Amino acid sequence: KGFIDYLESKGKKIDWWFKNGNQGKDYFAIKYYNKTDGKDELFYPDWFIRFKNGRVGIFDTKSDQTATDPETADKARALAIKLKGLGKNYVGGIAVFENGVWYYNGSEKYTYQKGKISQDKNWKPFESLFK
Repeated sequence: KGFIDYLESKGKKIDWWFKNGNQGKDYFAIKYYNKTDGKDELFYPDWFIRFKNGRVGIFDTKSDQTATDPETADKARALAIKLKGLGKNYVGGIAVFENGVWYYNGSEKYTYQKGKISQDKNWKPFESLFK
């Protein structure tokens, strides 16, 4: 709900947003290698955003334990590789709300430490996407 409120507050800077489903062929999925289970799996990034500048964002929101889960690092890597393959008009990554600010990490080498997000160069304020 918090992310929806944030996106709605940016109405003049985005064309549209879409909340992806979490299973089935009607929704967008990315294959990733789950190191914990030792097998390929699918994950469904949570959000698609069309920015006014024409770029498309693909983001997966996390919080607390899900942000530090080893599986999130596997998903982040797969998402970063996918975005790179889609080209320069795509941006995205894992999104986290901390200290009243939404941040995103689009790095293949995902890490998250609560309370230290602003000190990690791979985490960027979501606001930077609206400039």
